[in-house]
Amino acid sequence: MASGLNMTVVENYAKGVRDLGGLSRDNLRQSLEAVDLRDAEMVEDLVTSACRYASRASSEYAAQFYRGLSILQSGEDFDAKALSSYDQQATLVAIRGIYNQCRIDDDEYDEEALMGKLLDRIEFEVNRASKMGVWKNGQRDSRQVRYARVPTGAETCAWCIMTAGLGYWFMSEEAASHTHRGCDCVIVADMVERPGTGDYRDVLMDGYDSSEYREMWRSAQKALANGDVPTELSERVDFLAATRPGYRADTNGPLAAMRWMYGLK
Repeated sequence: MASGLNMTVVENYAKGVRDLGGLSRDNLRQSLEAVDLRDAEMVEDLVTSACRYASRASSEYAAQFYRGLSILQSGEDFDAKALSSYDQQATLVAIRGIYNQCRIDDDEYDEEALMGKLLDRIEFEVNRASKMGVWKNGQRDSRQVRYARVPTGAETCAWCIMTAGLGYWFMSEEAASHTHRGCDCVIVADMVERPGTGDYRDVLMDGYDSSEYREMWRSAQKALANGDVPTELSERVDFLAATRPGYRADTNGPLAAMRWMYGLK
């Protein structure tokens, strides 16, 4: 059965996630404006509760999207569930970090910065839940599900583009959950078994071709290998590879080159 999936479907989902994030942000702002932001305990209660609710709503939206992906790709309905991945402890750690960043004195804070970062957090939670909801449903699916990262916005980072270039390839929670401020990438699940297609398969649909991102990655690899990047960039890659545990020159190096070549984050 021919897939009815196209880029319009994906972009509409991304817009829905942004709208949900914006609404959640506005609602949390109203709550925070009614309290003294110096009361960290009260703020923690408000923010964690708001994030839990927003993550749940985003998970429900992700379940609807997963069900739609199944129908469009294979004609099969799937009993997708709202599977929230919300981690309250992680939110609390983030809030306490935000307070430390915005502290001016013992009991004084840059309240404008504090408010902004707290509101950014709820948008992050909505964004992450929209991705994890798709991934979690894929773990329940008996089909051989693989995932692709499909950028839709103007703030795509180098890591997102690298992953997007792999097409339907990754299966891990780590790859699915990656998000950053302004990240408009959508995690798209592929339920159609395609034997003999290798380790990855391109995402080919009306309005989108993942191979374009793979070419950006390969160009960055070649530029770094051929010395077609600034000397300070290649020297920094070599230095970090030699001194920083976990730094991989074959991955982090081309990412650095991509940032330089394409003006990415």
